[in-house]
Amino acid sequence: MPIRQTLDLPDIQLSYLQWNQGQTPLLLLHGLADHGLVWSSLGDYLAPNYHIVAPDLRGHGESSKPDQGYTFDDHIADLEALMDHLGWSSADILGHSWTGKLVPIWAKQNPSRLRSLILVDPFFIGKIPMWFKVMFPLLFRVLPFVKAMGPFVSYEQAEAQAKQLKQYRGWSPFQQNVFQASIEPKPDGSWGSKFVVQARNEIFEDVMRVAGLTEIIAI
Repeated sequence: MPIRQTLDLPDIQLSYLQWNQGQTPLLLLHGLADHGLVWSSLGDYLAPNYHIVAPDLRGHGESSKPDQGYTFDDHIADLEALMDHLGWSSADILGHSWTGKLVPIWAKQNPSRLRSLILVDPFFIGKIPMWFKVMFPLLFRVLPFVKAMGPFVSYEQAEAQAKQLKQYRGWSPFQQNVFQASIEPKPDGSWGSKFVVQARNEIFEDVMRVAGLTEIIAI
């Protein structure tokens, strides 16, 4: 089983799961509105051969949720600080969905940090015209990972919504654990995602503004 750790950075606390059995550094990065626990099955499988870390990125899971600071550059700075803390000069890095765009951007900025890139279903890999911003309210209503944010009047309503989403199809014990770790009661008595609205809004703006894997990178 992985061990949950916390890294204190100047402006946030970064929570992460660590499988510290193997030697080769491997960083597993979750998609938008997810958290490090989504990699628990893969982490268990690869642990004998890799030193694995799966962070909850800022605005997600158990990590801090500042009012601002969710650009690609902010996340890359967090990840480089995490690697420095672990004593890693470089690592194999897997990014899913939104982080499948973040990882190539990181590789363009600092390729020496990345031994290899594994991109799973990268999200909006190019730039997006600024007029597309008017579609954000519609996207926030229809994208499955955003629909799961809530708010919901009860945990039971939140779970019922989750069971209708493709990422939870089948509702296995693993999926249930991932969902339960992604949601929390709010001060007003409702239930909602640990992924916060300010992170959603700023990340979507940066996804539009910055191109991902659109040029050759030396890695």
